[in-house]
Amino acid sequence: MAPEPVAAERAHQLLRKDIMHGRFAPGSTVVERIAASEYGVSVSPLRDGAQRLVGEGMLEIAGGGGYRVPSMPEEALRDLYAWHSHLIRLVVKSGSQTRDGSLEISPLPPAASDAGIAEAATALFHAYARSAGNQEFARALRGANDRLHPVRLREGRVLTNLAGELNAVMMATLHGSGPDRFEALWAYHRRRLRRVGRIAAALLMP
Repeated sequence: MAPEPVAAERAHQLLRKDIMHGRFAPGSTVVERIAASEYGVSVSPLRDGAQRLVGEGMLEIAGGGGYRVPSMPEEALRDLYAWHSHLIRLVVKSGSQTRDGSLEISPLPPAASDAGIAEAATALFHAYARSAGNQEFARALRGANDRLHPVRLREGRVLTNLAGELNAVMMATLHGSGPDRFEALWAYHRRRLRRVGRIAAALLMP
């Protein structure tokens, strides 16, 4: 069996990935023994990995023990969208988000699925985080970005033309001036904030 620190890292990464990709719905419980068995670790390293996710805001301690994926009611989702938007603006305002003059961005594939668009959006904002000069901004942006990924998987139930919208943000990121980036990024977030109630409701649908 792998040493416990290695097993804890494995549990952390696998559980994080499952939460991000919607395996555990908001408000659902993570059963330690079941998750540990599936990930091939014992309960102790699973618990260590889960505690790290509590610190990252991706899990919370459930009453009576165990862990639960935080619910995402309208108010909480509005706060998360606004926080993500604020962090992006801080990175762009700093002027240091393009140390080498560019961001590495993979183009959105034709006829991308909702999952593909969500992956591309998360990758775009990770690119901003990787190239940020201020590492505190980067750390905070990575956390907010990953917490929004499960939401992005459901945004297509409420929002149309997600691919066109994301391509516009990518073009502004790659070729636009600072004001162009601000406008494209704010439009992206403003659209979600205006429909946050419907998006929060979509998270509750099977």
